[in-house]
Amino acid sequence: MLKVIDENVFKEYAIKNPYFSIYQLPEWGTLKSGTGWVRHLLGIYKKDTLVGVTMLLEKKMPLNLSLYYSPRGYLIDVFDFDLLKDFNDEVIKYVKKNHGFMLKVDPNVIYATRDNEGNLKEKCGEEAYYNFKKLGFKHMGFSQNFEDLQPRVLCRIELKDTYNDTLETFSKSTKKNIAKTYDMGVRVKVVDSSKMDEFVKLLEDTAINKNFIIRPASYYKKMVDLMNNYITLYIAYIDTNLYYDYVWNTLENTKKELETLETQMKKINIGDKIKRHHQELESKIVKLNKQLEDAIALRKTNKEINIGALMSVFTGDEGITFMSGTSSSYKEFNPKYAFYREHIEDSIKKHLKYVNFYGISLNMDKSGPYYGIYELKKGFNPEIIELIGEFDYVINPVVYYGYKLALKGYKFVKKIRK
Repeated sequence: MLKVIDENVFKEYAIKNPYFSIYQLPEWGTLKSGTGWVRHLLGIYKKDTLVGVTMLLEKKMPLNLSLYYSPRGYLIDVFDFDLLKDFNDEVIKYVKKNHGFMLKVDPNVIYATRDNEGNLKEKCGEEAYYNFKKLGFKHMGFSQNFEDLQPRVLCRIELKDTYNDTLETFSKSTKKNIAKTYDMGVRVKVVDSSKMDEFVKLLEDTAINKNFIIRPASYYKKMVDLMNNYITLYIAYIDTNLYYDYVWNTLENTKKELETLETQMKKINIGDKIKRHHQELESKIVKLNKQLEDAIALRKTNKEINIGALMSVFTGDEGITFMSGTSSSYKEFNPKYAFYREHIEDSIKKHLKYVNFYGISLNMDKSGPYYGIYELKKGFNPEIIELIGEFDYVINPVVYYGYKLALKGYKFVKKIRK
């Protein structure tokens, strides 16, 4: 029997379910209520035992009709067809009764795994995929990029017992970048929602450069306040005193290296290789002198300069790098390596199994628009995870296909206006 259930009962079941995600938290539904959605918490009982739940979000449309969406739902054993069918039949009845013309689900179920080069390792979710198809759901395709409401393709690393052990699994260049970012004086602080304006300002910089839309600070502040047990905000910043020390020490060491080389050059016949190295050191010193001037100017400006922001979500057995942004003015400081390091260390302290670096594209062509995201995350040696994707259950075909046509037209107009 399907029932509308109490928030606490729902949550107690949901957070223990293997398919749980932040999108099925009642608090997420409360957040979305501020953007025109209505939350419905449903559960199915077998002999007085709760065996499955889902949160539906309802968007009211004209003509007293509604679109229903179960974000990362259902929270039920989707490999048990009979149980899934009983649950889905009851949910569809509920949606029809409440004037729904469609139901969208995008289960948090792994369809396939790939290595970090994109090579298929295992298909582990085909049974669940076909179970939804047998129930009459229309699969919306295996998206390669970021076409779905939530990213379908993710990447994650399995954590070791310590940070240093985990670090050893990363590529040589990633380990080098993590160390260099730290040496350059980039540090990370945890902030609360009172700093949301600063946080969103850093997101806006990336949004402009990467052409994606972000919400106002008030939305994210409400999100953090509602789900503060699950969310951590990190801000990466330059400690300008540490950065000055780094540049000064690098300059002095380079000068000493040049002096040593010039002393050797007076004693021996020099070849082209030594001449090139001498020229490289001279050029490096010129650049470092300019860098030192910049470091002095930065230090006069502020002791701390914010250059990157990360919102992390810790749920179930993983820490998720949910959303991030960096300042385009300080690209050379690579702040993502700093807050990823912090996120990984915190995930280990929380005894989590995975760090989920969230969305990635299966288009790994170097000329592709998302290659930079892939290249950065690949260095952490992740496993690529494909979820089974979005499914639509069509209740009123005329309204459904009219809605899809209108949505397609809206996206087209939006695209040509950019």
